[in-house]
Amino acid sequence: MPLSLIRNGISYLGSFRLLHWGPIVTFGLVFFILYQTLANVVLNKRGRVPGVMELSWYLFSVVMLVFCYLRASFEGPGHAPTGWEPDDSANRNKLQYCKRCKGYKPPRAHHCSSCGKCSLKMDHHCPWINNCVGHNNHKMFILFLIYVVIACLHSCVLLAPYTVRGCWIVFPRMNRFPPKIVLRLYQMLMAMVLAVSLVISIGCLLFQQVGSVLENKTGIEQWIVRKAEARDRPKPFVYPYDLGYKRNIQMVFGSTIVHWLLPMQFRSKIGLSDGISYEVRPGCSAYELTEEQLIQKRLKQSRSYNAFVNTSFNTGVLDSWMCVFAMVRVFGCRTALCCPSCDEPRLSVNPGDTVLVTRDRGEWVYARTLQKRKSGDPLPIREQDSKKWSKRGWIPSGCLADPIPIALPLQPHPKTAQPQAKTTQPQAKTTQPQETQAASQAQRQAPSQARAASQAQPKGRNGSRGGELLDTCAEVKSSKVLNKASRTRRRKKSKAASS
Repeated sequence: MPLSLIRNGISYLGSFRLLHWGPIVTFGLVFFILYQTLANVVLNKRGRVPGVMELSWYLFSVVMLVFCYLRASFEGPGHAPTGWEPDDSANRNKLQYCKRCKGYKPPRAHHCSSCGKCSLKMDHHCPWINNCVGHNNHKMFILFLIYVVIACLHSCVLLAPYTVRGCWIVFPRMNRFPPKIVLRLYQMLMAMVLAVSLVISIGCLLFQQVGSVLENKTGIEQWIVRKAEARDRPKPFVYPYDLGYKRNIQMVFGSTIVHWLLPMQFRSKIGLSDGISYEVRPGCSAYELTEEQLIQKRLKQSRSYNAFVNTSFNTGVLDSWMCVFAMVRVFGCRTALCCPSCDEPRLSVNPGDTVLVTRDRGEWVYARTLQKRKSGDPLPIREQDSKKWSKRGWIPSGCLADPIPIALPLQPHPKTAQPQAKTTQPQAKTTQPQETQAASQAQRQAPSQARAASQAQPKGRNGSRGGELLDTCAEVKSSKVLNKASRTRRRKKSKAASS
């Protein structure tokens, strides 16, 4: 009984929103700066002591910061109902289907792998609030950023006079002052440096979020529109949710300026959106963006290819302090410095594994590993065969060999291939009737015709001929990822030869 209670308690605490490194670090930084400001400036009266109105405004900004943070974290973006379907069944082919939620994704909704649900109007998953930013909490998240910048700027103003004067006087004559004063000065200096760092970093994020609100375009939608404009199309792509600056702000903050800085939701008063359907500009369809997503997904699937792994990559190395040196030694400086800065995981692979590559980013590729197959099972050639692909993540492009023909049966890796013994079976001489002589003659001519056809086809990996390659195999071989992988292998060979 006690063990079961302990397990239930641990599972309950693990599901609590604030028990995560993001909220813990956020509250730690905020309260450390707040304590140093109040303890040294207000209580001990060091430096410029603020008046009642200034102190009230400072405490108000801190309280609003915490309140907006809690609402953004616990309220969440809102999630699509499980098994959701559009009212009109004819619109199903215009929407994406989520296999994990077992339902269609509403317009502007995306599945979050961290939350495990389809978030409405998903902008991004923020680890600092341990939740997604989307339809319901976008306003609270932006208000949280605003009050963080205001409170940290105010802390810098209050801490700067005493800290600068103390550093000018104490540090050159540190041995003349008591250790308590030196320690307090170090703490104030650290609090001021953290406050300035938060103002710069959070200010950049706030600038990006304000631009997203003015365009009524989330971070994911900005990437979709960028790819849609770069693709060849008969007419230019028009983003359907851009309704003008004023209307775009009302879609997130509310109808009037008074509502904008209050941590409350006022969208229901003007009936703008329920998270499922959104107002679109004249001449645009509600499913125009989702149809563009389906086209881009099909293009992505057509460019995916299978490849063998010839160099191992262990994600356990990334957890140690030797990760940079190990990656530089194996894959080079450029691969170690251009590691994708995202929440998506890294993938561990070993020589001989087969992966499905779906996209690339610089010196890295996003791939899925193939599950162990039974003999005779066909090789999955598309990303939608998700049941046959197990783990996924980022790996260096230098791990991969040349792409393999997808339509052919899976060939063994050269390092693990074993020669097969040649067996000959005696053929019994049989007599055939006269009416089957033509068929037997055609069967005798079939091997020679197949051999001539296979010689005309391009060679596959490991010297095997025959089979149809994927339509984009030629394009893949000349792609940037493979060129980088081949250059990496040539550099390794040249280093080995020189040594």
